[in-house]
Amino acid sequence: MNLKEVYSFEVKPIAPYSFELTVHKPAGWWWATPYEIFENDTFWTATRFHGQLIGLKMSSTGTSKNPRIRCRVFSKSELSFEEKKQTRSMLKRALRAEEDLTEFYRIAENDPILSDAVYDLYGMRITTWPELFPALILAVTLQMAPMKRADQMMELLINKFGERLNFDNKIIRYWPSAKKIANVTVEELKTKAKVGYRARSLIAIAQALEEGFPTMDELWGMAFDEAKKRLLSLRGIGDYSADLVSPGMGFPVDVWSAKIFNILLNGKAPKNPREKIPELKKTAEERWGKWRGYAFAYVLNDLPNLSKRIGVDLTQF
Repeated sequence: MNLKEVYSFEVKPIAPYSFELTVHKPAGWWWATPYEIFENDTFWTATRFHGQLIGLKMSSTGTSKNPRIRCRVFSKSELSFEEKKQTRSMLKRALRAEEDLTEFYRIAENDPILSDAVYDLYGMRITTWPELFPALILAVTLQMAPMKRADQMMELLINKFGERLNFDNKIIRYWPSAKKIANVTVEELKTKAKVGYRARSLIAIAQALEEGFPTMDELWGMAFDEAKKRLLSLRGIGDYSADLVSPGMGFPVDVWSAKIFNILLNGKAPKNPREKIPELKKTAEERWGKWRGYAFAYVLNDLPNLSKRIGVDLTQF
């Protein structure tokens, strides 16, 4: 699909704000698709807006103390005034441009676990998915699967059922739409994307979204507990997945990250990491409150540096 530039605008995030650390995480987490491109402080990616695919080119034109982001929107057709306004609002939300981290940094600077991480990653935001369905695909494919296996499933889903966008001399591959997955058979999804038992969940989720399940923007307007409750109503979405997808992000600790956080919080690797998850979630709630999602993201994006400081290789898990 060839797209043309239809709109550009500037976003001025609340400082401090690191554009690079926000859209190009040290741990390799992507913003909207695994196939986005980051070069020379410029970022090419895509999302789906009101069912229509749009390409995005974003560049940092400021500093962490005086941040500015130039956003260019590419589309197959022109956008109305209201669509432009909504696109701008969606991007500011997804980039967490209007989030003030003053309270988080005040907590972190006196926290022995976070003080070094916030120094290393100063200005980094956890980002909210622009679109809900890709976030749910990620959550489902991560369940009970090593990262290599999850990557295989996501790659096949995008390459067999997704979209290919061409704009600004870049090619970006993007996730399949909920509409497309809602209309494939379980066997077709199993065969082409190698997702196994997850096929039924992915199709059921896609059908729920097509039938009017809240969008990411609508979930963002809810209290965290309400948004999480709605997500938990979807087939195949449990506590970990809902914490991962919910706007604001909970504390999505799993077996892998439970080992890391138990070392940091309790000084040793747990014998049964799965059994430690409820305790770790409770500790995170008590210690970091509404900022527990940020604590989670800052720690996991700073593992090499944290490992050196505590003398334990946290990257081995």
